[in-house]
Amino acid sequence: MKKTLLLFPVFLAILGMPAKTLAHAMQTNYAFLEELEFQSVYSNGEPAKNAKVLVYAPNNLDEPWMVGETDEEGRFSFLPDNSIPGEWEVEFEQEGHGDILTVPVNDKGIDFDNISQVETTDIHYGSLNPLQSLLITSGVGAIWLLCLKKR
Repeated sequence: MKKTLLLFPVFLAILGMPAKTLAHAMQTNYAFLEELEFQSVYSNGEPAKNAKVLVYAPNNLDEPWMVGETDEEGRFSFLPDNSIPGEWEVEFEQEGHGDILTVPVNDKGIDFDNISQVETTDIHYGSLNPLQSLLITSGVGAIWLLCLKKR
């Protein structure tokens, strides 16, 4: 009986854990060629192919200044507008993973020494649709009822 009751928290933990949290992290590196070039890869070295990229100018952090996508090697390039000084944000998103870098720009151009990664950027969130949430809740409820009936 006690063993059966112990199974409930185990099942709840397994069912409640979004599958995407078990995935790997995203890391973005940068270099300056003719433009500022980023490359996003996962912790296993696989490129973040076709990841969505949002570039926000410091004068409007609500609407993207540019929307793009990484190529097959996880690369994305752009050149910030020097006439808009401040902290530019470059956000990479793909299937629950993400990375955000801040790019300081002044009237002389990009301040390469101070490009930084926002600390809370490897998102690893689980995005469940309502049907998935309903199925998980129903499953947990059914397991709980079975445990109660066996008492």
